[in-house]
Amino acid sequence: MTNLKKNQNEKTQEVLVDILKDAKVMMLNTLSKEGKIVTRPMQAQEIEFDGDLWFITRKDTEKYEEIKANPMVNVAVAGDSYASISGKAVFIDDKERKKEFWNKAYEKMFDLSYDDPILVLIKVEADTAEYWETGNTTKSIANFFKKVVGNDSVKSGENTNETVDL
Repeated sequence: MTNLKKNQNEKTQEVLVDILKDAKVMMLNTLSKEGKIVTRPMQAQEIEFDGDLWFITRKDTEKYEEIKANPMVNVAVAGDSYASISGKAVFIDDKERKKEFWNKAYEKMFDLSYDDPILVLIKVEADTAEYWETGNTTKSIANFFKKVVGNDSVKSGENTNETVDL
């Protein structure tokens, strides 16, 4: 990767991490055994610099079975900006890491302690991500209408959509 591409990719990764950190809820998408996309809300535990995401779940859920059968997942985020992250989900059974993420809300939600063996961490190892910045509403609306009417004068610098190589 050239230095220019590397610098551009680092900048887009920084924007992606900022979008993810602002998200209160992320939507985890898996594939059911019937081949249907299943989406459910999840709270991310940690957003690492490289884009990996962490979640907590129980081993006795359909989500766990779906990931076990097909670990390719998508995580979507919507708020002031939008992001879509695709990658491979792996299960991590690390008691210390679970303790690090644990809080009172989980205790109520799961009605368990962090060290219960039925709990497992999901680590989504992201390989691609795409985001849409919408903080500048005027710019976003203008770009949308330019694209709708086929105006080819939209400059690359006006683009509010980026793909991140992870």
